[in-house]
Amino acid sequence: MALKQGQQLAEKQSQQLKLSQSMQQSIMMLQLDTIDLLSYLKESSLENPLFDVQEKYGQYVASQNTATYQIKDEQRSLFEYLLEQIQLTMRQTPLRDLVIYLVEQLDPNGYLQLSDEEILTELAIEPIMLQDAKTLLQRLDPPGVGARSLQECLLLQAQHDEQFVPVGTATILISQFEALVAHDWQAIQTQCGLTANQVAICRQYIQQLTAAPGQLYANQRSQVIVPDLILKIDDEQLTLSFSKYGDPELIFANETYQTLKQSTDQEVRRYINEKESDYQKLVYNLERRKKTISLIGRCIIAKQQAFFLQQTTSLSPLLLRDIANELQLSESTVSRAVNGKYLQTPTGTFELKTFFARRSKVKQGETMRSVDQVQKIIQQMIANELPQQPLSDQKISEALKTQGLQLARRTVAKYREELAIPPATKRRKK
Repeated sequence: MALKQGQQLAEKQSQQLKLSQSMQQSIMMLQLDTIDLLSYLKESSLENPLFDVQEKYGQYVASQNTATYQIKDEQRSLFEYLLEQIQLTMRQTPLRDLVIYLVEQLDPNGYLQLSDEEILTELAIEPIMLQDAKTLLQRLDPPGVGARSLQECLLLQAQHDEQFVPVGTATILISQFEALVAHDWQAIQTQCGLTANQVAICRQYIQQLTAAPGQLYANQRSQVIVPDLILKIDDEQLTLSFSKYGDPELIFANETYQTLKQSTDQEVRRYINEKESDYQKLVYNLERRKKTISLIGRCIIAKQQAFFLQQTTSLSPLLLRDIANELQLSESTVSRAVNGKYLQTPTGTFELKTFFARRSKVKQGETMRSVDQVQKIIQQMIANELPQQPLSDQKISEALKTQGLQLARRTVAKYREELAIPPATKRRKK
């Protein structure tokens, strides 16, 4: 992405730094899973004498049969995380294939290693198609992925910040990056026409950006799965609640606050007011996280109600943007909310993103079918075939047409391969 596009950031209205800190905290807390959220709150309480954290995670583990509670035993790589987003947001096109190719070229830090010239030479594609693919890649989470330099990585994060970007940030990152690296604040102030305070705010904002967006997924660890949401089914009535185990409680030290608030020392009063404000922001953002996850969870359950009621074994078509559009949220917010968040159901505990399903290009009557639904039909056909006369991909395609599903033979073959089912010649039994 050309750095000049970042000039648009300079047109954003100035907002208070306090808002920036609060919104950045809100976004970060939404992205954390239950255990990492608890760690963050405990670290925050060490810096604030006005509250303590009462967690129920230990109660959850103690209440489970140690032989049966679920464990995250697989580390999800940056590639897997990006691929999930691509599958849930992009239609099956040559452009999507190119985006996947670019993801395969990323280093562990999330940087794109090949130059445009190398990619164009290797793939023999038009430059405009490569530019479109890079733009799509750089819109994925985590922000900054797909950059070729630290400068571009930081600029991408600022461009994709949905909340607060201090005035002057884009100009500094684009035209004064060398001065930024050299900590030449006076030169930045003079060249950008900013005040010393504006430069200080920009510097503080840039310092909280990450130089290696991919490292978050290189250091993941195995851990117990603690459900955030609990689904109960009673006489085909679905009831969703937020798990008490995933809802840490902040205990406010009111006696300490009242004592210090009466101090005659002005510095003590300023300090305690600041810490009380930090506590209030944390409470607000914790509640906001809870409401966002609950809202998205209810929307998912409404869309996949037939699946949860076991009226079908396949998922209806559902993409991140469907939830985003219905709830008037950004796709990145939905992605953060379902990433690492779990739903406990009567049949097991599943990550929220499990209930998203790619759309196929197939309709049955007026209803669009998901890839999952079409694959289940193909799987059932093969399960019922005669061992001596297994169905070829062409036969399956023709049989699907009798059910009102128009599916080309090569698409049948693709879905069959995704199900790890061998072709008819290898399924034939004497």
